[in-house]
Amino acid sequence: MKLFTQILLLVVLFLSITSIQSFAQKDSLVVYAWPAGTLNNTINGDTTSTGESAHVYVLTSDTTYFITEEIRIKNLDLVGKITSTGYPPVIAPWINADNSSPGNIAVAIDNGYVHFDNLYLIGTRIDGSQVTQQLISTSDSCRLTVENCIIENFGSTGTPNILNTWNAIGSDIFVRNTLFRNNQSNIPQNPGMNWAGPGVNAIDTMSVTNSTFFVMGGNIEGSGSSMAYIEFDHNTIFMHTKSSPFSMRQMHNAKITNNIFFSVYSAGLDSNHIYNSQVYNANFFSPPAVLTMDSLYEQLEGDPYFLTEADRNIVAENNAYFWPQKIVDNFTTLNSDPKYQVVGGRITAPVWAAARPGAEAILTLPNIQIAEADNFGVDPGFDAALVDAASDSMARFVRYIWENGGDGTGSRPFHNSASPSNPYAGVPADWKTTQGYPVRENLRYTNATLLVADPNGNPIGDLTWYPEITVGVREIPNSVPTKFSLSQNYPNPFNPTTKINYSIINSGFVTLKVFNVLGQEVASLVNQEQKPGQYVVDFDASNLASGIYMYKIQSGNFTLTKKMMLLK
Repeated sequence: MKLFTQILLLVVLFLSITSIQSFAQKDSLVVYAWPAGTLNNTINGDTTSTGESAHVYVLTSDTTYFITEEIRIKNLDLVGKITSTGYPPVIAPWINADNSSPGNIAVAIDNGYVHFDNLYLIGTRIDGSQVTQQLISTSDSCRLTVENCIIENFGSTGTPNILNTWNAIGSDIFVRNTLFRNNQSNIPQNPGMNWAGPGVNAIDTMSVTNSTFFVMGGNIEGSGSSMAYIEFDHNTIFMHTKSSPFSMRQMHNAKITNNIFFSVYSAGLDSNHIYNSQVYNANFFSPPAVLTMDSLYEQLEGDPYFLTEADRNIVAENNAYFWPQKIVDNFTTLNSDPKYQVVGGRITAPVWAAARPGAEAILTLPNIQIAEADNFGVDPGFDAALVDAASDSMARFVRYIWENGGDGTGSRPFHNSASPSNPYAGVPADWKTTQGYPVRENLRYTNATLLVADPNGNPIGDLTWYPEITVGVREIPNSVPTKFSLSQNYPNPFNPTTKINYSIINSGFVTLKVFNVLGQEVASLVNQEQKPGQYVVDFDASNLASGIYMYKIQSGNFTLTKKMMLLK
């Protein structure tokens, strides 16, 4: 009878599954590293009858996968398997017989997606040359998802973007729990994470959460045109060279909250690019700032968008911003010697927010909520030795590029690596509990106000540096749901944490539970009275084995079950 009950429950659970993501249905395939090119050859040759990838590709830990050509396939899931060392597998470019190397790690095609999870991705060859421009490139209407990854030394030439959507319309970008480190090209404002365009609303949605940008050349997100929506929450930017983190003068629907901006736009900008209308109108420059704005351009004001300034919805609140003293003093040096002003005259230091000259009035609109008073202009209190070394190196690099006409060839800002060929060199044995990543830097900080500044009493900035913090169940503010709902967990597959969103329209007792395929309860996530609203819960499956699990919500007469995949 017990077995019959379990089987019956299993059948009921499977019959109630809806909205399952397609990649959760694929079997996994373990790919081994050698010889070089095995990874790209295996994946590029493993397709279904419809041209999609046939498997979820699993990479083994403690080894490096050298790619000989870019991976080009529809709907790619590439997942690193983490063993007891905690070190993720590395993907790096190989030196081919003709001395060439791939320009991309992967390309999203045919309205598909690329999903990277638990990987260490390097754009540098074993001879030390930085050759790979982009991590992922895309065509129209593709989805890029990067989570739990480390991305280092991309952006060799030209105007690269690590996640490249140039000339693609309607793409989505999701980044979470990811570290971008040591990404700087000879051009000081490159690489950026992404530059959207050309075209109106070139990207539909970009969401970046719990991620860190450690020493980076250009913008996190930029656009000469516009984006439909951007969310940037709980991230840390530490030492950023040139360009606004959000070089998006036309942004019109954005939420930028709970972040730390430490020494961003460290190079400042010359007067010619700020005040010469022929220059800034052609190249979308504004006075240097964390946030740069402009009045709407005519493409957004006309058919089919018909936007007005009153329609813009921009919130940038509860963020911290700060420039260390060596960077502040560097502007005095730059403006006291003409040799640093050969590009376009005096050099202006960055501020919190700025608008194109003549458009300053938009900064005071009630629907553009980016006031300094709603953010923290304070020092987070990062490790003093790290700040001193990084500030000194960045100030030297900034002087070098301004003296050399804006060219950084032959110099680099601070590069925190014990060995260019071994990303794990110098990593302490207890990095998993003390740092959050297998890297040498530690971006925990000491400012008591910021450590409890987020709405839940947690630190602002990237929470990955605080692995001891569990977020739990949170109500999404200012949400008025019109129906009961249970969303597909994100990410999926996951390892070991994922988020589940749900909505309830009536006050009452709510349960959200997780079951294995035998119908046995393995976790109780919600078991309490709740008022109407939208909620998100974090599920940590560290103590569970890989496999398929069901999560089921019940509130009054509303019951719904969905499936998710844990892949360790």
